[in-house]
Amino acid sequence: SASLSTKDTNSLFRAKLSPGAEIYFPSNANYTTEVTQRWSIFEAPTYYAAIKPALASDVQTIVKLAAQYNIPFLATGAGHSVTTTEKALNGVQVDLSNFNTVQLDAAANTLTVGGAVRFGDLYNVLFAAGKEIQTGSSSCVGMLGATLGGGIGRLQGLHGLILDALLSVQIVTASGDLITASKTKNADLFWAIQGAGFNFGIITSAAYQVYDATNGGYYMNADLEFPASSNATHWEILKSFDTALPPALSLTTNIGFNASTGEPTLNFNAVYAGPQAEGLAYLAPFFANNPLLTNVSMVPYSGLNRATFFGHGDSGVCQGAGAENLPLNLYGLGLKQTDPATFSAYYAQLADFYRANPPLQAIMTLIQRFGTQAVLAVPDNSTSYGNRAISTHLLFENPYNISNATLNAKVTSFMLSTRALFQTTSGFPSLTVYENYAHGDEGANAWYNTTKLPKLIGLKKLWDPKKLFSFTNPIPS
Repeated sequence: SASLSTKDTNSLFRAKLSPGAEIYFPSNANYTTEVTQRWSIFEAPTYYAAIKPALASDVQTIVKLAAQYNIPFLATGAGHSVTTTEKALNGVQVDLSNFNTVQLDAAANTLTVGGAVRFGDLYNVLFAAGKEIQTGSSSCVGMLGATLGGGIGRLQGLHGLILDALLSVQIVTASGDLITASKTKNADLFWAIQGAGFNFGIITSAAYQVYDATNGGYYMNADLEFPASSNATHWEILKSFDTALPPALSLTTNIGFNASTGEPTLNFNAVYAGPQAEGLAYLAPFFANNPLLTNVSMVPYSGLNRATFFGHGDSGVCQGAGAENLPLNLYGLGLKQTDPATFSAYYAQLADFYRANPPLQAIMTLIQRFGTQAVLAVPDNSTSYGNRAISTHLLFENPYNISNATLNAKVTSFMLSTRALFQTTSGFPSLTVYENYAHGDEGANAWYNTTKLPKLIGLKKLWDPKKLFSFTNPIPS
């Protein structure tokens, strides 16, 4: 449909929404402060209006009217979706900011959160009660958005993916109905939500299982900065953990560029959910690899993300109150195994690329190795999530002037060749990527799983025949 005018949007929605609901337009002076902005503006959706529902019934009304008048829409929690498939949307943003409640029932070990709650909203509440839940590594990311794509993070070796902690959801479906989905109610829909959730509705509220805090809620955090010359040995050490990573240990490597030396950087973070001495014993090979700088401390669960990488753990994504509208072109890839030669080759190619392209020297590579014990302990057919076999996640963050076609072409070429390089030795027969790290060009076989796609396609036809929820890594018809 053609973009509705301000007048049309107001006349269509305003009278049917609750008094607390609000409608904003890009022309409003307070649009960027009142409406949740997208983290990345690369290949982003276009919104001609944003509606902030106040009640779940408002969400129902929006879905029903949008379906009736063929108005494309997309729900936003914290705004960290990066997939380029959303560029196809020209319509209305459903901003769930008002759905921000956090309720902990410590006795029952359950946590109920609204659709826009961010990881950072949970930590103090849980820590004070002696509890924890698995989350991602950046505090400003939305709990529900992460969950619907899987939810990877440092505690997954102990507790599984975030979606494995999901007990039930309140979801507005394509018909505009608000229903409960769980293992006992609308179980087929719940199965689909746990791995392909963006395709099935808008979740206004979700209940999760929480856990007693590991080691009293205090974790060992170790940060190491290496010279470029240590990189080959670093990859060999990482490979040694392919078959021996303890469930409580996570290893994250970050590569950037050092303009003063003209070489790539090599920063490393390890978190161990346990006593410092135990954690350090596992890390001895890293400490023997000539680090330039080290930091080891015990940090509380509530401050973990912030403490990592020498206190800069949250700054890469969150930058204070929450970075937004950034020119970020992202790619991801999943690996089943570590091939040191591939990493060494990439490090050398990246060094050349940095030196040849000064405008692209802010590019960052994140290599995340999280435990898989609890992830793989969940029967694979019990959820639609298709990529439990990934052991290492690669995320390539490319910030640059995305309006420059020459730079776009250079980044695209380098990223496609890099992805192909890692894919060859990934251990997977075909391209495999964590859905929340998808660029958008990989296709459904890479985002989901060829064995689960037929069932997902059938459930999509059943629950969303008009394909209202088909902008974020869509299930094919």
